[in-house]
Amino acid sequence: MVTRNIMVPCSSQISAAVGTSVFSRLAAALRVPLWHEAQAFRQRREVERHPLWDIPPLEVAGLPVLLVGGMGSTPTLLSPLQELLRRLECRVRVAPVRFGVGCGEATTSMVEGALADLVESASTPVVVIAHSRGGQFARAVAVRRPELLRGLITLGSPLTRMLAVHPLLKAHIAALGAVGAIGAPGLLRPGCLWGACCARLRADLTGPFPHTVPFLSIYSRDDRIVDWRSCLDPAARHHEVTTSHGGLIWDPASLYAVVEELAALTGTTRVATDKTPNPSHFAA
Repeated sequence: MVTRNIMVPCSSQISAAVGTSVFSRLAAALRVPLWHEAQAFRQRREVERHPLWDIPPLEVAGLPVLLVGGMGSTPTLLSPLQELLRRLECRVRVAPVRFGVGCGEATTSMVEGALADLVESASTPVVVIAHSRGGQFARAVAVRRPELLRGLITLGSPLTRMLAVHPLLKAHIAALGAVGAIGAPGLLRPGCLWGACCARLRADLTGPFPHTVPFLSIYSRDDRIVDWRSCLDPAARHHEVTTSHGGLIWDPASLYAVVEELAALTGTTRVATDKTPNPSHFAA
């Protein structure tokens, strides 16, 4: 199993302060997912001072990339990954998933439309990078329109089971479904899991994947939102890092894996300088 990939300054102080809290210890023992995510998020600003953001390790000028967020996704959550891609001089767009809480098939159609628009404007296939539930939409689009993709990278996406998430999140999804079932617009419904509306999406998640599309699934066993085993799509190559679910968007260990995959997809040599850190420096 991969060990912690990045040491964050002052994390020991944070851990010591939090560790004195009875609630913190209880939350850790119960594996409360949002508490774990909140603690990891506290370190995000420190991690963003990492040299990875100062010295882009790759030059892929103009490479079109479509970002696909998951449930609860916002521009703020995606901003670290988006900023890194812009520093690499990628042409980045964010797919309109509307917080990722809508009908899966309807959202997949929106992602497909955004991808087609970017391909048309860029005149070349696009790399799709998707986080969490966004990976489900992205995989389905890759199955339907493989000619539009140069490659697919998923981050903590439950691909082999649609609801491979923590029980507390399942309860949240059930509540959203109940509200959607009584007619609230823009929300998923219980039928999305077994009804006709998302039958095609479910088939595309478990069906054959086009061999012409390179597919990398990045996951973490420390993910307390998504069951990491569901990220192991048989059609994908798998890359393990050690971080939280949200950390897959901003942790250098995860972002280095993204950079290496972009280098492989474009045939570009990673820029190496005496100041460019090696990801192995952060593996214990």
